[in-house]
Amino acid sequence: MSSSRGFVWSAAVIRHRRLVYIGAACASFGVASALNSAAAYADPGDPLAGSDTAIILGGTGEPMPSTAFAQAAEDLYLHPLGFDDGATGSTVCDMIGTDPCAAPLQVLTTPELFQQGPGSFADADDVVLAVENEFNADPGAFSADHPLTVFGYSQSATAESIAMTRLEADGIPSDDLHFVFLGDPSTPVTGEWVDMQSIMDSTLGVSTTNDVLNLFQLNSVLGTPTPDDLYPTTIYSFDPDPIANFPQAVESDGVVGALLNVFGTHVEYLGLTPAEIANATTSTDGDLTFVNISDSGVNNLDAELTALLENGVADSGPLQAVFQSLELWFFNTY
Repeated sequence: MSSSRGFVWSAAVIRHRRLVYIGAACASFGVASALNSAAAYADPGDPLAGSDTAIILGGTGEPMPSTAFAQAAEDLYLHPLGFDDGATGSTVCDMIGTDPCAAPLQVLTTPELFQQGPGSFADADDVVLAVENEFNADPGAFSADHPLTVFGYSQSATAESIAMTRLEADGIPSDDLHFVFLGDPSTPVTGEWVDMQSIMDSTLGVSTTNDVLNLFQLNSVLGTPTPDDLYPTTIYSFDPDPIANFPQAVESDGVVGALLNVFGTHVEYLGLTPAEIANATTSTDGDLTFVNISDSGVNNLDAELTALLENGVADSGPLQAVFQSLELWFFNTY
């Protein structure tokens, strides 16, 4: 039996869920109007129109996204793209291993280690199995009109980028799957993994750079951009986030400042308001859509505290990630 967070499926509950979504849509009309087209939903042209199932992963140090985390991801980022007819506050369940569970927001537990290479590739293995299990559990449930959504944040965005090649090779149709990323270190051109080594070599020196790369086991993820020709992917980046915009952050704050902001602006995505997220520019490159969020008018401390304390970032298994990372550092296993 799947693990569900306080949710039992029945015909009556399903009917009730539909009514709740309709009520939520009406209640959100004012916000949608204020954000204009950026927050419109139930539009056939929206990227996630027709999608009503999302696999949710956390970032580094967030192996078990909490209910608040998953719902904030939906409310702030999936909802404006038309997910589940623009629903907010949907029910959350925990996947059993990599098997599906019965809720719109399905949390996939992954290692999310501080060692980025091993963590990303372990996560990618889980993503491939989880997506394949979703498709195999209900053949025909996912299509171009009803795609499966996969959400990734930071390290898990890289993991899902790695998984794309394997999913394509396994025959998962491009139109049947849509990815949504926050703070993607594999963002082409600007992501941390693209030019990190060369930038650090020229500023910190080769020896120090190698020490950092080896400590966090980064070599296997360097130079691995998110593919632009496999699956439709919406990539949100916050302007001062060093993970998504590494060269810009280094120019502004220096290498050390940029690296330290991993604990600052990179954490703020789930603490931004809908209006702040809507203050963005959009561009495309192949299958990738880039939504670049401005930091104009953002209270960074408030955004970080909201993300950590209200929207589940601090309650998504950080101690498990720390313990497993220490095991890997000291015992080469976890």
